Amino acid sequence: MLKNYFITAWRIMARQKGYTAINILGLSLGIAASILISIYIIDELSYDKFQKDGERIYRVYMQGQMQDNAFEVAMTPAPMAQALKEEVPEVEDAIRFGIFRTMPMQYEDKTFTEERIMVSDPNFFDFFTFKVLQGNPKTALEGTDKLVITESGAKKYFGDEDPIGKIILRGAEKRASEISAVVADPPQNSHITFDMLLSGESWGYMKNEQWSSSNLYTYFKIHPGADANKVQEALEVFITKYFGVELEKFMGISLEQFKAAGNSAGFYMQPMLDIHLHSNLQEEIKPTGNIQYLYIFGAVALFIIFIACINFMNLSTARSANRAKEVGVRKSVGAIRSRLVGQFLSESVLYNLISTLIATILIIILLRPFNNLAGKSLDLWIFLNPLVPLGLILFAVLIGIIAGSYPAFYLTSFNPANVLKGKIRNGAKRSTFRNGLVIFQFLVSISLIISSMVVYKQLQYIQNKNLGFEKENVINLLHTMSLEKNAKAFKDEVLQYPDFVAASFANRLPPNIDWNSVFKTTDTQQDFLCNLYFVDHEHLDAMGYNMAQGRFFSRDFLSDSAAVIVNETAFRQMGWTELDGQKISGFWGDNDEPVERTVIGVIEDFNFQSLHHNVRPLIMTLSGEPNYEMAIKLNSGNVGEKIALLESIWKKHSNGNAFEYTFIDANFDALFRSEQKMGNIILVFTILAISIACLGLFGLAAFTTEQRSKEISIRKALGATMPQLVTILSKDFTILVLLAFIIAAPLTYYIMNQFWLQNFAYRTDIDILMILGSGLISIFIAWLTVSYQSFKTAASNPVDYLRND
Repeated sequence: MLKNYFITAWRIMARQKGYTAINILGLSLGIAASILISIYIIDELSYDKFQKDGERIYRVYMQGQMQDNAFEVAMTPAPMAQALKEEVPEVEDAIRFGIFRTMPMQYEDKTFTEERIMVSDPNFFDFFTFKVLQGNPKTALEGTDKLVITESGAKKYFGDEDPIGKIILRGAEKRASEISAVVADPPQNSHITFDMLLSGESWGYMKNEQWSSSNLYTYFKIHPGADANKVQEALEVFITKYFGVELEKFMGISLEQFKAAGNSAGFYMQPMLDIHLHSNLQEEIKPTGNIQYLYIFGAVALFIIFIACINFMNLSTARSANRAKEVGVRKSVGAIRSRLVGQFLSESVLYNLISTLIATILIIILLRPFNNLAGKSLDLWIFLNPLVPLGLILFAVLIGIIAGSYPAFYLTSFNPANVLKGKIRNGAKRSTFRNGLVIFQFLVSISLIISSMVVYKQLQYIQNKNLGFEKENVINLLHTMSLEKNAKAFKDEVLQYPDFVAASFANRLPPNIDWNSVFKTTDTQQDFLCNLYFVDHEHLDAMGYNMAQGRFFSRDFLSDSAAVIVNETAFRQMGWTELDGQKISGFWGDNDEPVERTVIGVIEDFNFQSLHHNVRPLIMTLSGEPNYEMAIKLNSGNVGEKIALLESIWKKHSNGNAFEYTFIDANFDALFRSEQKMGNIILVFTILAISIACLGLFGLAAFTTEQRSKEISIRKALGATMPQLVTILSKDFTILVLLAFIIAAPLTYYIMNQFWLQNFAYRTDIDILMILGSGLISIFIAWLTVSYQSFKTAASNPVDYLRND
């Protein structure tokens, strides 16, 4: 019986080629899109699942607030791990590691800059599940100056040579480091990624015993069956036992006084498996995902497949008059309804099986462009899993049943006597259910159009926003510590060329000014958490900052080495209105005791971090030369030639270190890469959703105009003009799209305003013109879709339709 169902379905599909093509194309696009999005979502949900004890691993982070400045940082103090192992019975093991974001490396005549070097405790490979290919994982990170390199890194440095025992020179000081092991490249779906691992004994901070300084990531693993809440209770004790003691030692106030002033600080834990999608702390190891985006993409995938299914339902019910006689004849000769339902469902399933096969081919073709769009590295190995083809078949059957359910039960509900008398034709001309489906299709499409416009406008807003300084044509030169005693000669030679307007050393440059510390105002004795910005005398010219009060650092004043400049936010929060020799006490680098410095100027607020956050308090102070980075302001013109010139100067003074640079504006753009990816994905699938909806609308218009052909012929014979006839045929669809717009506009406005734009401290507005524009676009697209059929019918000879009546 099932075989007969499919044979009959195939014959029907072959007879109605246009209808078949529209259905299969719409379903294929819908299935391909939904599967691509599903693969993306599955990959995002798979992060860190490869870790053997992943469900027992947690990360400690610090959260608090000082003078209305909240902070949530993924790093914790160096003694944290040892305290967890020694004092908390539920903890099986703990580990610490830090990260050097960039470091110059050299092997023989090869120089590279590694962007992800981790400095770890020796138990790294016991704690985490990363595959060691060569070397002893137990001892690879024991001792000083031991390096574990990834497989791809080993090939980059050593080619086919055995890397074990080879010496690499690391850092500006070119410290000799021995390769002790080779590890497989970390999986793409890991929130912990690295190019090299350096033994913890190589970094002095790993021996730091202070609880008031956070520079390391701390992870711990609980015993099987242990209560993780007990660990959180212990972390609360650590605040009092350790952090509170140092607070009183260094700042002269008790923890109770600290809290009474409106401040707070605490250590908290988060499951490692939640980090990628549910964490957005400062100093994350790598950019995290966003569970909200998965909800959005999941909804888009469902809506697209719904739109494709709606097309099938609409076209099936629209053809009800054509299939009604078939049903009537079958029923009159004894066919029972269940078998007729089976016939129609088989037809739907066959459509979906064919569409799924085509969709699979489309996925194979489109996977690489999709990876580029989404910033992923998804591959086709997923199709080699035998469960995947089985899942696709089950998916096709399920969608076939869903898409074919309404037509199957609707078409088989006709009374055979009424059908054979021709009474069913008039009732098929209008369908409230079918109109509702069309409204739903365009409701989704219009919502996606508005969402795409909002995302695009917000991205344009943050890219073009005045940051308070001149971010264009400013090079961020890296690893300038390697210049050592040649720093002044390098800077002087750069400034000899008119291509370079200014040059200045700094510890970090926007948007990565992330050093912070606690400072005290000597007049009010209040504590403030401020970002710390080490600069030289020429920094104002290089970055284009503006002074609000006072002056910038000057070589004419030797006392400026003990002076500071604050931004407007810090000045305001510290309760000052006029600059009058105020002093700030704090730790300015290597000093072990608080040192007072005088405020000589107030700089206008500028964004030195992501625009997801408001401007935070900032303190600028002088530092020696060189520093870690350098800002070089270029004249406008041929950038390539200027970079080449700068590189030639660098090679003369840098002792063979790699020439690495970025641009300040590109660094800001990179902060919103996830939003850009989201916008691109939504835009592409918006176009796809509209295309699928229009494909169904095109087919529906074809059947509708065919049903109204005699009416149009009569109107034309009575003198109706072409525009009047086209308006009559297009009016109903235009009304449906308008109704969809009325529903979609306020709904999408609310969702985007409340749940997406709120992620930005600086955000654009959703203006009425944008919303009205999306409605006009939708109506225009719908009208364009049905106009072909309308013109075709309106332009036909009425005799062709009336001669048979």
